[in-house]
Amino acid sequence: MKHIVVTGGAKGIGRAIVEELAGGDYKITATYNGSKTAADELAAKYSNVEFVQADLQDRKAVARCAEEITKRGPVDVLVNNAGVYIPKSFAKMTEAELLQQTDLNFTALALLTHKLLPALRQAEAALIINISSQAVHARLTGEAVYSAVKAGVSTLSYVLRAELNPEGIRVTAIEPFGVNTYGMPEPSNMILPGELAQTVRYVVELPDHLQLDTVGMSHIKQTRPTYPEWIEH
Repeated sequence: MKHIVVTGGAKGIGRAIVEELAGGDYKITATYNGSKTAADELAAKYSNVEFVQADLQDRKAVARCAEEITKRGPVDVLVNNAGVYIPKSFAKMTEAELLQQTDLNFTALALLTHKLLPALRQAEAALIINISSQAVHARLTGEAVYSAVKAGVSTLSYVLRAELNPEGIRVTAIEPFGVNTYGMPEPSNMILPGELAQTVRYVVELPDHLQLDTVGMSHIKQTRPTYPEWIEH
């Protein structure tokens, strides 16, 4: 039975991932922070799901979380999902909001991955899945910090792939464009959390020798730049 770790697993995308994987022959350890009722509900619903409470913005909490996870044996799959999206221009963003995005979306991801490497190395064909974003490429106005940290996640994934593939550890970055988790005004144009979770499961269930380097996905109605006036179409 593979051991899968999912960060931010009590709500949003993480909850969808936990529920998608809970139906498989997996042992799942998920982290949560501030969503104890939701975590307890999922743990009661699925006998193969356990939760660890951790504020991943707290570096000491990340260390305690990693220690707790490694007590449960080798880690076959690490899904780095926990994150936050704050749609504000750079000038209007508070210092706390800026640091929240850098600390949770990147620093916590990198630190937890680093601390879980020994447990990942114990698995036969370990897999790291980092939930990044199409913001890496879109670079939309109002998403300066979010785009920057997600670019860091995708770049980290790329380099880790080169460093860890020789050890048999695979690394996949999933880059969705617009997931309906924050009550956006146009939900019909967005990816549903469950659809992203299905993609995660597909990557998890690939043969041990296969790796999807980067997965880009979007709703076909997602907002995109229109034709400039000088382009014939």
